[in-house]
Amino acid sequence: MSLISILGYFGWVIFTFMAVVWLLVLLENRKKMKTTNVPKILPLVSIIIPAYNEEDTIKESIESALNIDYPKNLLDIILINDCSTDNTKKIGESFLERGLIRMVNNNKNMGKAYSLNRTIDMAKGDLIACLDADSLVSPDALKKMISVLENPKIGAVTPAFKVRKTNNILEKLQFAEYSLNVFLRKIMGAMDSIHVTPGVFSLYRKSILKEVGGFEVGNLTEDMDMALKIHTAGYSIDSTTDAICYTYCPSKLKPLFKQRIRWYRGTIKNSIKHKHMFFNRKYGNIGLFFMPFNFISIIAVIILLASWGICYLLNFSKLIWQLSLVNWSFDAIFQYFALEKLLFMFIYNLPVLPIMGLIIGSYTLYKSFNITGEKISDHKPGYFIYLLVFPLFLTLFWSAALIYEIAGVKNRWY
Repeated sequence: MSLISILGYFGWVIFTFMAVVWLLVLLENRKKMKTTNVPKILPLVSIIIPAYNEEDTIKESIESALNIDYPKNLLDIILINDCSTDNTKKIGESFLERGLIRMVNNNKNMGKAYSLNRTIDMAKGDLIACLDADSLVSPDALKKMISVLENPKIGAVTPAFKVRKTNNILEKLQFAEYSLNVFLRKIMGAMDSIHVTPGVFSLYRKSILKEVGGFEVGNLTEDMDMALKIHTAGYSIDSTTDAICYTYCPSKLKPLFKQRIRWYRGTIKNSIKHKHMFFNRKYGNIGLFFMPFNFISIIAVIILLASWGICYLLNFSKLIWQLSLVNWSFDAIFQYFALEKLLFMFIYNLPVLPIMGLIIGSYTLYKSFNITGEKISDHKPGYFIYLLVFPLFLTLFWSAALIYEIAGVKNRWY
């Protein structure tokens, strides 16, 4: 057996194992996907909006926070302007002058993590929501998320966030991806394995943010680092499927590539930083199962797709070479191979992984659209093209991120 075949089988085993685990968790928790109860006593909540050169979106983001269905005397909205050079500060001041928000200005550009940390102590609420300046929150989202935090063991809760606009095919692909992630995050919540608290309105207990030392300045994915610190401190993270928020996504391939390189390099670095959690029973499923096998599965899928592609490339090269020997006569090739041998070669080289992935992906994506209230008929192009094309994009992005890390390319916040 060749090295390529061995690597391919290794990738296949890991992929199959992960897929079966996800499906079993899905089937066991399929009836627990919606948030239904709203707490009778509502706490004071601080909403922190860090912003750097966000003049195109900041007005809508602040207005969405102001329009939340929640007692206004229990909302504390803080905009932190990270030394913007556009009209972000001016727009924020228009809300400040009307007494609708509080506002803080950094003397120089310090980054998102620093800005969040600066406002944690200033926050009046026992709960803190972090809202990216290019994101919107639905009016009923906050109450639904607070209901999850009635469990004292839960330190943070994430919303169900979707893409704000889908004007081109790349945005449609990401719409399908984000819809799938809403569903997968809820499954990870059932396994106590949520490893990221995104900036699109994740809600935290203030006491826990202070307990774990706040957000790490300079971290490429500070939201992942924070989630892992919350788990390390002994708390859980849950997710919602009906507390809807919206965010922009890259509309062109180059910005998408830069975004994913940052995300995936941040994942690699944070996995190394928190390697003490790997296979550690103390951290439950996220340590014993999710973190190590998620990282291994990424490597396995890259290896599997690469080995599969190399095998087909070698077979194609062999066919071209054989045709050249018989003066490009296809008749001679078919006469050489018996029909049953041709069928065996076809079945043996059948792309089992993509077919299985397509079946599993179709089912989980269907459930994702269903549970988030989206109709497949309204998103057909993104749905089907995502299943066929986007996994390859993600594999290429992951491969590039690994190469960047190995080559020691300088980290950049794009």
